[in-house]
Amino acid sequence: MESMNEPGLQAPEPGIVAERARGADPTRGFFRGRWIVRWVALLYSVYFFVEPAYGHSLAVWIKFGLCYAAFLILYFLAAELTGRRQAVALALFFAIAFVYYSLSRDAYGVFVYPFGMLCLFVSRLRNLIVVLVVMMAGVLVETRYLGRSYSTVEDVLFICVVIGLSNFAFAQQLRANARLERANTEIERLSQEAERERIARDLHDLLGHTLTAIAVKLDLARRLLQHDTKESVGRARNEIVEAEQTARHALAEVREAVAGYRAQGLDAEIGRARRSLLAADVKLTTHFAPVNLSPAQLNVLCLALREAVTNIVRHAHATACQAALAVSDGTIRFTIEDNGRGGRFREGNGLRGMRERVKSIAGAMKLTSAAHGGTILELTMPLEIETLSEPGDRLAREAEAL
Repeated sequence: MESMNEPGLQAPEPGIVAERARGADPTRGFFRGRWIVRWVALLYSVYFFVEPAYGHSLAVWIKFGLCYAAFLILYFLAAELTGRRQAVALALFFAIAFVYYSLSRDAYGVFVYPFGMLCLFVSRLRNLIVVLVVMMAGVLVETRYLGRSYSTVEDVLFICVVIGLSNFAFAQQLRANARLERANTEIERLSQEAERERIARDLHDLLGHTLTAIAVKLDLARRLLQHDTKESVGRARNEIVEAEQTARHALAEVREAVAGYRAQGLDAEIGRARRSLLAADVKLTTHFAPVNLSPAQLNVLCLALREAVTNIVRHAHATACQAALAVSDGTIRFTIEDNGRGGRFREGNGLRGMRERVKSIAGAMKLTSAAHGGTILELTMPLEIETLSEPGDRLAREAEAL
């Protein structure tokens, strides 16, 4: 009975109904492509209404005709309605089946049409079983009242269970496919939002650091030019050249961030940090343990170092700072400490973006005041199995000072 396997008959779930209302029902094309089978199933129903009627009077023929006209209307209408209207249409569909069954003992198969269609809309098997039990109780009572064989009841139960449960499984698969499509759409939307947020954070860190470095170098060059000596002019020229190089490098970094590329490595980031701090007269000391970071961890640490250096140059009024990377008890600990003025912290976009990035790799960020009045930024993250490596010179820096 393909008429009950109608792909266009969706379950009464809000999301699917909403998609149908917006014209986004993914099964519409499939439904229209199966219209031939649907009409063949409908023609098969003629057997229950015409074949038993040839031996009856004109009055009985008229009853057959009225029942079949009502059957056809409900056959097409119940599939298009939703909510209470659909429930009423299906109830009338069951009523037509009971009325026609009283006119012909051979029309027991008509019960499979309303029940099979109902199986396409009800999403809970328990509710279907309740409807089936009530319907079979009605068929049993009517069969006994009409004095017919109880084997008819068995036939009705068999065809309703086989076709009905097949339709129910088919409809459940349609619902699962619709939910999966909606979930994929939502995942794609969330991925796009996350990527936009990542680019925004990276651009903030990249531009905040490099623009600060350029401003510091140009300010130093301006102060050097005020002395108007050959040495100061030469140093000013070097600062301007470095500012130009920093600007060009910043442009390349912005392009890499937009394209989704990550930091070039901790070595390169430390080199940039040294140059920025040197221009601000801040001495940098580093202590790095030999550990091979994963790409995600490396990216987080590089951007954290960049943001910390930017804040030191802008706000700390420090003369020295220390950066350390250590591994203990399965935890990577990255700290940056300065001897500036410290004090109360107001978390802006840079620190907020840093905290979000550290959290994305199951880490934690802590910002505290040092005993001597400076500021300590500490990042901790779990040590991955593949992060340990043989000692090397690339990350090893011991008590290195300007």
